[in-house]
Amino acid sequence: MIVLLGSAQLYSQAPATITLDGQYSLRTDEMSLDVIGPQVCFAPDKAQWTRLPRPASGHDAWFCFSNDEQARGLLHVPAPKAKHCGWQARATITVDTYRPYVEQGDGNDMARLASVIKAEPPQAIACE
Repeated sequence: MIVLLGSAQLYSQAPATITLDGQYSLRTDEMSLDVIGPQVCFAPDKAQWTRLPRPASGHDAWFCFSNDEQARGLLHVPAPKAKHCGWQARATITVDTYRPYVEQGDGNDMARLASVIKAEPPQAIACE
């Protein structure tokens, strides 16, 4: 009976898939690398913020991919180049296993990129 209860609990916690439109970016400028590191992140369009399972907040909704290496491949993110400070493009994606960051201090929400429905070609981010 305990095994059945455990299985039911695991099933009830299965990740929900969320489809989002927005912009992904990989920022390689010094300040971005200090704050979030070399992660590919995604900023959904504001109208879709309520789709994310996160507490209400006064700041913009955005998250980074927990499966960063796979996300780079699925989004066709080029390798960093010395004369640019990263890459960005609009995309429609599906994510699952969304984990909001609710602790105090440095950190960010994370989600696993499940699939890319469509993505524009990456554009270089100019260094300031």
